[in-house]
Amino acid sequence: MSQLSESIYSGGLIEEITRITGAELAVYSNKARIVRLNHALDKYWQMASDAAPKGTFDDTNQTSAPIETQNLVAGTNAYKLTDFTNEILQILKLSILDDNAKEFDLIREEFDDLWDFNTLYSTDVADRGIPQVWTKMGDYIYIRQTPDYSETNGLRAYINRELSKFAWVTFTVTIASPGVFSATGHGLVAGDAVILETDGALPTGLSADTVLYYVISAGLTADAFEVSTTIGGSAVNTSGSQSGNHKFTKATKEPGIPVIHHDYLARYASLPFLIEKKLPQKNDIAQLIARDEEKILDYWQNRDRELRTVIRPRKRIFR
Repeated sequence: MSQLSESIYSGGLIEEITRITGAELAVYSNKARIVRLNHALDKYWQMASDAAPKGTFDDTNQTSAPIETQNLVAGTNAYKLTDFTNEILQILKLSILDDNAKEFDLIREEFDDLWDFNTLYSTDVADRGIPQVWTKMGDYIYIRQTPDYSETNGLRAYINRELSKFAWVTFTVTIASPGVFSATGHGLVAGDAVILETDGALPTGLSADTVLYYVISAGLTADAFEVSTTIGGSAVNTSGSQSGNHKFTKATKEPGIPVIHHDYLARYASLPFLIEKKLPQKNDIAQLIARDEEKILDYWQNRDRELRTVIRPRKRIFR
């Protein structure tokens, strides 16, 4: 699979963008490339979620099922979408737990079809019971009847969630030998690579944007780490002074889409630069992107058929 960056054998998305554009990092920075790679992931999500049969598309980096929950509260029929943990881009199905904690699906009705919303979705005590129906208005899910009971995690949304991006994480670093990075719950392991950025100045010994640093096992805890310029090498020492806000991104992160579509991300992130610089390969890359998008749509449109295929072992007669 393609990581964000893999400088040793030039196998990452950033290195592929360099091959496509011919631009070094001093000209087309990692910051700009990552912004456009994230745009490419948004575009990919739109295509795949529109084309894929319901419930078959998700980010392969996710470690939990695409189910979001909120507590059902007696007397409350409005639940804010942005109060779910993940950013929800599509609701595939909505269910509740009844007052015996048994789950069942709610029936969706379109808000535009409601003849009297305030009457239908009344919160009056006399109108309360076990919800059966739901609708969406703005950033809220409304259910009716308004529940006359409370249930922990009683509202359950089966969702399409956004693809995880190449995110920037805030860190601080000590000026010491070695320099110790602090970032609460950073999630890095020994051997991971990071790219550093700052809106000020990093200490002497560290460079922003252009250098890959590798997390080493020495000093590695849940909230702290040290880095080397080589895999398993010696920790970087820091000196001098620093200023501003510092961030890192995990260069060893892989996009959570099928590996056969990774080239699309690199091409999509390259095209704006090619257009801005009026480079001759822009037309060829635009044509490749159009073909990529046709293949992506076809891949996801046929996903359900592939999943239904039954693989049967060849019969063999044993004597």
